Amino acid sequence: MRILITGISGFVARHFVEYLSSLGEPVMVAGVHHHNLPGFLCDQYKHIDCRFYQANLLDQNRLREILAEVQPEYILHLASKSSVAYSWQHPAETIRHNTGIFISLIENVRQLGLTCRILSVGSAEEYGIVPESELPLRENRCPNPASPYGTSRMLQQKLVEIYAKNYNLDIIHTRSFNHIGPYQQAGFVVSSFAKQIAEGIRAGKESIDITVGDLQVTRDFTDVRDVVKAYHLLLKKGSTGQTYNICSNKAVLLKDLVDRFSQLTGKHIRYQTDPHIIRPTENKKLIGSY
Repeated sequence: MRILITGISGFVARHFVEYLSSLGEPVMVAGVHHHNLPGFLCDQYKHIDCRFYQANLLDQNRLREILAEVQPEYILHLASKSSVAYSWQHPAETIRHNTGIFISLIENVRQLGLTCRILSVGSAEEYGIVPESELPLRENRCPNPASPYGTSRMLQQKLVEIYAKNYNLDIIHTRSFNHIGPYQQAGFVVSSFAKQIAEGIRAGKESIDITVGDLQVTRDFTDVRDVVKAYHLLLKKGSTGQTYNICSNKAVLLKDLVDRFSQLTGKHIRYQTDPHIIRPTENKKLIGSY
């Protein structure tokens, strides 16, 4: 198996490589990163022949060189600006970047005539704000994103449809709901809670203060180790041109998460809402159906 992974420095990519290693079969992984090197070594995992390539995915010539050299059988496209909060602060940049790197990737695959399967990783943010009566969300619901980030992912999904139908590219798309786990950066909600609480514990505090956004938001969380298994399954068995929810089908209120952290740590956790974290438009409830 030869697979090219964009966004190899991200926490999902690392878990995906760990999962491949656990399967016990030889795999060649070509990992593409931009600025930051991955948090693991090329020879860290058994059965994995890993090679890292530095590239700006918007540089079509550099990307074409890598694709021509690697000749991947599979591509897992994880690279993106994936923060909804960041997208509200930098809307044009987020949409240009996420759409631009994806079109650069699939255009190079098309022009090189590569025969490979591409997994385009999108987001539940594509659905936008929906009535509670329509939850849990199924893939056949028409997307109507309410954030710049969600819009960028919807455009990505439309490109999947166009290139699969009209150019015969073997592409599959996901609408991935929130996923959590080791290595995740603190800019995401659960890891942000965990980091702040861990810092309070290290400081010896019995009562810990944390900064939060809107705790009355409900989300669908999946362990990242289950997410990467789903991605691998789709690469092997998914249907070309289709979109798949990656979710748990379970609703979790963010305030309940804070209470759960308090139970697990035995600490009294006080929270203060930072108005700068509150988003202009918020999906109050996002729950997926699989």
